[in-house]
Amino acid sequence: MKRLVKFKDLSLGVKANLLFAIVIVLPILILGSIILVEMNKIVKKQAFDYTESHLNTVEDNFEHIVQDIENISTYMIFSDEFREYLSSPTVVKGTPAHTELEEDLVGFFVFHLMSKNYINSITVHGINGNEFNLGEPIEADEQKWLEQAKEAAGKIRWSKAYPVHSYWSGEEYVISLFRVINNINNINQEIGSATIRLKVDELNRMLNTGIPVDHGRTFILDEEGKVVLHEEEKLLGNLYPEEELLEQVMTASSTQKFSLKNQGLLVATTPIERGGWRLVTVMNEEDILNELRGVEYRIFLFIVITTALGLVGLIGFYLAIINPVVELTRKTKQVEKGDFTVHVEVNSKDEIGRLNHRFNQMVVQIQHLINTKYRLEIRQRESELKALQNQINPHFLYNTLDMIRWTARIEKAMETSRLIELLSKMFRISLSEGKLWITLKEELLYVESYLELQKKRLGTKLNFQLTCEEEIKDAVILKQILQPIIENSIVHGFKGKKETGIISINAFAEGQEVIIDIKDNGMGIDPEKMNEHMRKPLDDRTSFALSNINERISIAFGEEYSLMFMEHDQPGTWVRVRLPLFRDKPNLKTIEKE
Repeated sequence: MKRLVKFKDLSLGVKANLLFAIVIVLPILILGSIILVEMNKIVKKQAFDYTESHLNTVEDNFEHIVQDIENISTYMIFSDEFREYLSSPTVVKGTPAHTELEEDLVGFFVFHLMSKNYINSITVHGINGNEFNLGEPIEADEQKWLEQAKEAAGKIRWSKAYPVHSYWSGEEYVISLFRVINNINNINQEIGSATIRLKVDELNRMLNTGIPVDHGRTFILDEEGKVVLHEEEKLLGNLYPEEELLEQVMTASSTQKFSLKNQGLLVATTPIERGGWRLVTVMNEEDILNELRGVEYRIFLFIVITTALGLVGLIGFYLAIINPVVELTRKTKQVEKGDFTVHVEVNSKDEIGRLNHRFNQMVVQIQHLINTKYRLEIRQRESELKALQNQINPHFLYNTLDMIRWTARIEKAMETSRLIELLSKMFRISLSEGKLWITLKEELLYVESYLELQKKRLGTKLNFQLTCEEEIKDAVILKQILQPIIENSIVHGFKGKKETGIISINAFAEGQEVIIDIKDNGMGIDPEKMNEHMRKPLDDRTSFALSNINERISIAFGEEYSLMFMEHDQPGTWVRVRLPLFRDKPNLKTIEKE
């Protein structure tokens, strides 16, 4: 089984994607899902509430209509004028009393006809033979309803919707109130009857006001489940065809709302006590939800936009931060493999840009330090090898010279002992356990030992002078940079010269620099030609020792420090060595040019 990779070991890109998914996408999806689920519940509840609210509004309106119509019939019972018109034998048609009374009653009904556009017509019969019809002139078979009204003995009877023929608009459906008018003073005495017909179209319009045609419908059923009012005329008077809905409506004892999920319908029903009917509102659930889901859609849109913005932010974060870091990592691997030519593009001044800039500087610095250290050490090793001329074990050489020195002393050869001691000092300083840096005092001691040995060999043909300012004796310099110059004077400058050769060495401070002048009275050389020769590549030079010194100085301290042949009006050669003044071992980085 493979070991699982730890989060901290993943790449920045994978980490960014995981964090984006965990911190942004996942919470948004979870929170959004919860909100959407809750909103869906709220919206469904609102759909039920909307359906119930519409039902209640329709119920109030319909009850108000029914109440108004029933109040009109009740008014006839309590009105003296109506009772007189319907039952008085003295109110004979054609008489002034009849005409005056009829005009008053007609005015009452005309007011209602004009103010209630859902009234189709009104018919009033009296036992004295008086009768009037107001509204639309119609023909209809209403005998069974009249008989039921007589059987009710003064109670109100509402009919189902039935067709009538209007001389104004042709065939139409009405629903009517039938009532026998009894004498208020003798409740069992019938004095007439009243029929008030209502337009089914207007009632249906009122029932479905506020419901779009394709969203649902409101209708009325009687106690048997037959249709009393409905927009579809073919259903009027027939049993409602949807059995599942009909079963739940007819078993409801009071106001109730339920859902027919298989049909996608919301149903609300309530009883209408006056007619023994049930008012039913049926809504298309999906259509209502679509209207109510505006907030839900906005939340969904918010989730999508937020996720998209987060993705844009992730891409920007990747391009601005992760990608530069990945590129820097790739370049670092190249440096790790030894390629110091790499360069990272710096496109900004932020922390990433500054990091890239520092990386480029670091690569250049590493390359410089490698070149400086390696080249300097190589030249130093070459100088040491030339001084030794072969590989000799330092400890063996020191011990042997020390043994010879003490043997010479035992034999009382004090001068020989001194010379051996001088040579031993030279070798100790020359090798110095592989160190590159020594003090000026040690370097001059090395030169002095070398000159003493050469003077012993040459006798009166060589003389030297060595001076140094006290305050710079502890200055730190590269070792073995003076002896090859002096050796060059003895080997080449004094060659063939009969008079005494004189070498003058003078070390002094000039500002923050150490100046060492080496002068001789030898054959001399063209300074300009020699300086030009020193600037050639090392492989093209013939004076290896002096070129080696010059390159070591330049590598260690920079091009402005070097070995230079000087013009002067005296015989011989003048070589000047310019070095920076250091009291401690220098750090090559501090003398690197910016």
